[in-house]
Amino acid sequence: MTLQTNTPTEETLKEAVASLWWMPLVRGILLIIFGIIMFSSPGSTLLSLIWFMGIYWIVDGIFSIIEGLRGHTEKSRTWTIVGGIFGILAGIFIVGNPVIAGMIGSGFLATLLGIATIANGTVMIFAGRNGHWTWWGLVMGILYVIFGIFIFSHPLLTMSSLVWIFALWALISGVLAIVLAFKMRGLAKA
Repeated sequence: MTLQTNTPTEETLKEAVASLWWMPLVRGILLIIFGIIMFSSPGSTLLSLIWFMGIYWIVDGIFSIIEGLRGHTEKSRTWTIVGGIFGILAGIFIVGNPVIAGMIGSGFLATLLGIATIANGTVMIFAGRNGHWTWWGLVMGILYVIFGIFIFSHPLLTMSSLVWIFALWALISGVLAIVLAFKMRGLAKA
């Protein structure tokens, strides 16, 4: 008795992949739209993201409280409930005061980025890359330290520039996703 397996042929795999070509197309179009919106109104985009984060924390806090009350958690039920309460309170503060929350969050994140960049630069200055000291590592380390000091001393400028970086990323990713979609579509014809 011969056991026959139904392994897909290369042709059926190509057809299966080609039939999904529209998924990266839709994703690419949405990314391009999102990038254009971020470029055209970075302030309202940032405000929307802050509100979204606040709403997320409120909803996550509610789910944490429910999870803690029902006992379906591997963590401590009490700490799950306490964490949920703090999440809801933080979410309410963020939604009610998005500008202040954005400034606090931006300052904190920029401080962390600045410290990490200065630390990396310092390591490059004294140890070089991969433990081997070089002149190039010294120059790069000095540039890292200067950039880290700039990030650290200008947190709001650093964070506002991230919106532009994300917008550029969205546009480039969207175009690449659309190119991928048409390459996938062409697989069925190949």
